[in-house]
Amino acid sequence: MHIYRTKDIRHIDKCYTDSTGVSEEALIERAAGAFVHAFTCRETVPGKVLVVAGPGNNGADARSVARLLEARGWETCLWNFPDASSVDPVREAWDMCLKQLPAGLRVVDGLFGSGLSRPVTGPFARIIEDINNLGAKVYAVDIPSGLQGDGNTEVAGPVVRATVTLTFQFPKLAFFFAENFRYTGEWEVLDIGMGARDYPGVSTPYRMIEPVWVNRLFPRKRHPFSYKNQYGHALLLAGSRGKVGAALLAARSCLRMGTGLLTVHVPAVGEIPFYSALPEAMLSVDSHAHYAGDMPSGLEPGQQVFTAVGAGPGLGKSPETVCLMERLLTRLAAYVQIPRLVLDADALNIVSENPRLLSLIPARSVLTPHPGEFDRLAAACGLNKPAGGCHRAMQAIQIAAEQDLVVVLKGRYTLIATPKGPHWFNSTGNPGMATAGSGDVLTGIILGLLAQGYDPAEAAVLGVYLHGKAGDSAVAASSEHAVLAGDIISHL
Repeated sequence: MHIYRTKDIRHIDKCYTDSTGVSEEALIERAAGAFVHAFTCRETVPGKVLVVAGPGNNGADARSVARLLEARGWETCLWNFPDASSVDPVREAWDMCLKQLPAGLRVVDGLFGSGLSRPVTGPFARIIEDINNLGAKVYAVDIPSGLQGDGNTEVAGPVVRATVTLTFQFPKLAFFFAENFRYTGEWEVLDIGMGARDYPGVSTPYRMIEPVWVNRLFPRKRHPFSYKNQYGHALLLAGSRGKVGAALLAARSCLRMGTGLLTVHVPAVGEIPFYSALPEAMLSVDSHAHYAGDMPSGLEPGQQVFTAVGAGPGLGKSPETVCLMERLLTRLAAYVQIPRLVLDADALNIVSENPRLLSLIPARSVLTPHPGEFDRLAAACGLNKPAGGCHRAMQAIQIAAEQDLVVVLKGRYTLIATPKGPHWFNSTGNPGMATAGSGDVLTGIILGLLAQGYDPAEAAVLGVYLHGKAGDSAVAASSEHAVLAGDIISHL
């Protein structure tokens, strides 16, 4: 699903009406009908609803919504504000109306749409503040009034705090950042028949992952006479004293994704736990007891043992491990055909604390930082501390382009930034996955896909989607509070 810039939405509307013959009025009716259907699916018992309509198409949508809701038995109170000058003459009546509104009131916000490019001020700002002060359940038409659709999280003026945002055809970039959740609440994209077509003169680098895209790539059908060597050999460098569990989680998820062979390089302290918990993995045991410092065998010049390498989960940052990471990156660069690489957790922290290592990371490697790890990585790249989620996302896209890397910026809507685009936001996952080891599982999933020959960008997008989908299944089988990282693996 495409995520368009707000400056292009108006052009898309015109392209659609011109190419199909559907009038603007008919499109407004279609949008209002979709909104009312979604609204009444959530609000099954008609009651009283306050509809606030502003100027432009958003206001036209809201007026149609009011009419359709009234036809469905809702007691509708419509306030129409076509321009700022229309507010003051009815201010007293508006204030009186707000005082008399009943408990359980629902509000439909149709004051401003996605084309807003500056903070709301003056009479309209007071209307927004009044809506927020009601304490009612608010449904936003397309986007909460006052929120800028292109993702700016540094909001200067008042914004409607919606409970639910019902947006039309395409999600807005602003919806994907944590700072804006207090305004958007739960959001849903409503199909109004404008998708699945190209719009001349309009392009966007942003996508939201959809099942139809995933199903084209995964799973690959296996030949009846295939054998394990045809499904790749992954090498995982992970674990240190007290953090062998991270290595186990990453290794188990790597194997669960269908990797033919997996070798895990662990310090000696991890040998017995691995033999006990994961006999399917082969071990490369470091000479150090509590941390890894030796180069695993199978990476000697001229050898092509491994098809993908992963490093980081529970690895630690001992001086010997830092030296190992530098030798590993240098060694991989000497390969004729470089194994695909995924770096996470302490591998990323080591790079951030030793910026000279950045230039050694092979092109199109996959990096999987959470926001804290990313900010440290961005600083190592010479970037300022990001001012909010949108700024951080743009920095991830910048690093992906400048360093020729795939950056997986983890979060509620994980961003997969690729060197040349498109850049993907994930649509699966839930708060139950905010648990220890969940990121290690993702590293293993992506490593498993890389080992089987998936393109790095595809492996990252598929891995993030499947990780979230498995997390959704795990929550459905238990609850958001009870999910463990191992449950995600069990549902892969």
